[in-house]
Amino acid sequence: MDLRPLRHALPLLLAAACATPVAVETQEDERILELRRFQEAQRVFREQNMGVHQFDFAGHGRVTVRQITLEGFPGNTYLKCRFHYQNRTDKPVVQSWVSLDVLDGEGRLRSTQSCHLIVPVPIPIARGSYYADELRTPTYGVHLEEGWTWRIRCVSDLQEDEEPLDPPVEERGLPKLRAPLFIKNRG
Repeated sequence: MDLRPLRHALPLLLAAACATPVAVETQEDERILELRRFQEAQRVFREQNMGVHQFDFAGHGRVTVRQITLEGFPGNTYLKCRFHYQNRTDKPVVQSWVSLDVLDGEGRLRSTQSCHLIVPVPIPIARGSYYADELRTPTYGVHLEEGWTWRIRCVSDLQEDEEPLDPPVEERGLPKLRAPLFIKNRG
């Protein structure tokens, strides 16, 4: 068996085998850098958005953001917003929509999620009542850009006054009932 052709191929095989771990280390280093950039963005966001944020929407109510955080991991990042809605209108609210928007540095809408606020039984949200929920809106990488921001929007449908019937319905009197009969000292 002639081994001379292998003598020329052996250095190429060794070079290829040694090159593979370097590529893997480079990919791991890139992922570590991405994670560090994301953690830095989280830290900056947390510092800039601490505390409670109140937004009043005339004729629609008030949304209070109790907590807003930048969460996820590189490639899947989102804003998580815990809020409560309060009906501060003059009438009960049948339903309300609260939206969390992600805006780029130029103020353009890049992502949005909405929450439909409705009481599970057929009653409106009474004046002064609260409704609490949570929204998660993906950032699609906007959180890595300078000047990006977020906003809350709210739209509510107020309860309509009942229309009078045309022609009006005559009210009938209830049948006259006798007073109840009480029997004392039975026993």
